[in-house]
Amino acid sequence: MALIPGNVIEEIKFRSDIVRIVSEYVDLKRAGRNMTGLCPFHSEKTPSFTVFTGTSSFYCFGCGAAGDVISFIMRIENLEYADAVRHLASKCGVDIPDGERDTPGYIPRERLFALNRDAARFFAAELRKSPAAKQYAAGRGLSPALITHFGIGYAPPDWHALTNAMKAKGYSDAELVKAFLSSKNDRGSFDMFRNRLMFPIIDRAGNVIAFGGRIIGDGTPKYMNTSDTPVFSKSRHLFALNFARLHCAEEMILCEGYMDVVSLHGAGFENAVATCGTAMTEDQARLMKRYTKRVLISYDADEAGQRAAEKAFALLGNVGLEASLIKVRDAKDPDEYIKKFGAAAFGDLIKNRSVSRFDFKLSSVSAKYDLTSADGQVAALREMTEYIAGLPGAAERDVYMRQTAARMNVSLTSIRNDVSRLIRRKGDAGKKELNENTVRSASVVRDRINPQRIGNLAAATAEEAILGILTIYPENIPAVTSGELKLRPEDFVTDFNRRIFREMVKYGSDFDIGLIGGDLTPDEMSRLVSYSVARQQLTANGPDVLKECIGRLRAAGSESAMSVEEIIEKKRREENG
Repeated sequence: MALIPGNVIEEIKFRSDIVRIVSEYVDLKRAGRNMTGLCPFHSEKTPSFTVFTGTSSFYCFGCGAAGDVISFIMRIENLEYADAVRHLASKCGVDIPDGERDTPGYIPRERLFALNRDAARFFAAELRKSPAAKQYAAGRGLSPALITHFGIGYAPPDWHALTNAMKAKGYSDAELVKAFLSSKNDRGSFDMFRNRLMFPIIDRAGNVIAFGGRIIGDGTPKYMNTSDTPVFSKSRHLFALNFARLHCAEEMILCEGYMDVVSLHGAGFENAVATCGTAMTEDQARLMKRYTKRVLISYDADEAGQRAAEKAFALLGNVGLEASLIKVRDAKDPDEYIKKFGAAAFGDLIKNRSVSRFDFKLSSVSAKYDLTSADGQVAALREMTEYIAGLPGAAERDVYMRQTAARMNVSLTSIRNDVSRLIRRKGDAGKKELNENTVRSASVVRDRINPQRIGNLAAATAEEAILGILTIYPENIPAVTSGELKLRPEDFVTDFNRRIFREMVKYGSDFDIGLIGGDLTPDEMSRLVSYSVARQQLTANGPDVLKECIGRLRAAGSESAMSVEEIIEKKRREENG
């Protein structure tokens, strides 16, 4: 991990107002002294994400994600600690001393951005030089203007063309492998992408972060995509979002393939994006939620495309996005449809023939079963009632129950009874699951952050209270570690809390959770902030409370060191006076 001086981190945090930073990703609303909104880290319909303005921290009461402004950027942008600090530094105008930046083996993100940019330029130059590649691109309807706009290039069939070109520019084998541009075996490095039309994936800041490559001619795999790297995560990025974000305030078109997106942009639909070689993910749904109000799903017309559309409907609904499906007929995908029928016809599909999630589900179920047979009708009704029972709104359920009854020629009363029964059953199952989760969360198996907690509950509870108070009032740290209290790390029973306290002692009254963020995982940071949040909900956090908690820790700690027989004997003596 890169070393960044503590005073620089403090300055970056001071200048990075957490409300302003979080508001770039979350719609925050005032709730007393704090701000609340829908959590960007899990799907929810009722806000449980809180930014505590007094302590410049955040906490989600739903999923437990927590931390400071640096932790937030780590999670939301999928960055390591040092890179999150640099990200904030660039936003708030703080310079990080170069001499402190890198440790052996560390490859800065800026270096990988530069490597990807140079690779994109190499691929673009190769396309201009290759008659076969240019002919293939023209045959796919890629005009020179589209090729330039998207930075499309060509990876030649030579196994070492890119690797040698990048090495000549001073890049190392380690950097090429880290960026997924080269691989390595006993005979040396070789190119990952060969004989492919190359589509650069560009982030919102304009950095080339990855590539998708489409084989020219026969061969497998048909598409190859950059695997996850320090600057790219397949599940968290969208192809062409760098362009679409300027045109998608009202609606966004979601496609499966890069060529679909390129064709749509060329036809004037500049709000189109695609997933990066994977099925759609929850992170991508939340990313779309930041930029648009409605998503039009335009997937391939085959069975696999329709299954993917059903999943996309569910994920988009979970994050609160309205969605509908563009039904492409007489063509296998949007790219082919536009080539056959033109941009105006595709625009007509969007305006007049898009299908809602419910209509899509009802049509799919109706086609799936033989509705002329009793068994088929029962199976179809069972699937539809389960779907309707899972919808959040009573009015929405009522409308869809009526439509299902009419489509399947059954009584509305019977469907209502079945849906009500399923809702009651789901409610009972939810209560049972909540109880089971509560029990599991207290078990050593589930508590991966502090596994010793369950066996030392009294001591761990006292430790958490002490650490929580000290995160709010670090000026108490010198008093706690000296004088009559003289709390030492050795007094802590659990290793995790002892480690945190040691770090606190190191910084004294200057302690801030941001200073140790680089030594904690995001989940460990969330646990520490949860201690602080728990104390903020209480009114008494003064020196007397702190002293009492230290006393409870020492009592619990001495008891935890006793054998079972000694504890029983102690309790017997206490009971007998």
